[in-house]
Amino acid sequence: MQLNGYESSVTLEPDRYEFANPAGDEWDDNWLVIKGDMSTPDAAWQFTVPCLTTFEAKRISAWLRSVANGEIPVSVSGDAGVVPSLEFTEPNLAFSVGSYQGGLMSVRVHFARESMPVGQSSDEREQFLVEIAVTAADLDSSANQWDKALSAFPDR
Repeated sequence: MQLNGYESSVTLEPDRYEFANPAGDEWDDNWLVIKGDMSTPDAAWQFTVPCLTTFEAKRISAWLRSVANGEIPVSVSGDAGVVPSLEFTEPNLAFSVGSYQGGLMSVRVHFARESMPVGQSSDEREQFLVEIAVTAADLDSSANQWDKALSAFPDR
């Protein structure tokens, strides 16, 4: 899935199951390795980490469609930074809404731990945000891309 803005872009895709052969454990059998490729005015980086389960990954496209429909509230800032509206078991990825203005939605992708830019440790900052202004059509397209990519990784 691609989220492209004027100065920043985020590409995320499921790469493989963390464990090739299922062992009969619903939780362990469904961990996905996610590939990311990000570009901002301040940083460009990639990562490949097991950070989502198949059932968590399905929530991303539903969230994107809900943002496109204006159903997800704008996230507020707290003591630890912006509070995501979509989080997962592993804190490597999270999502939030920055604003809704004039037909554009500002979507934030939060990165932590192994998914942060190289040289940016969690000690320096708990999360690294990439904010991208997109349209509802962009979000629907990204949701469709994500669903298509996930179809190769059913729950096991």
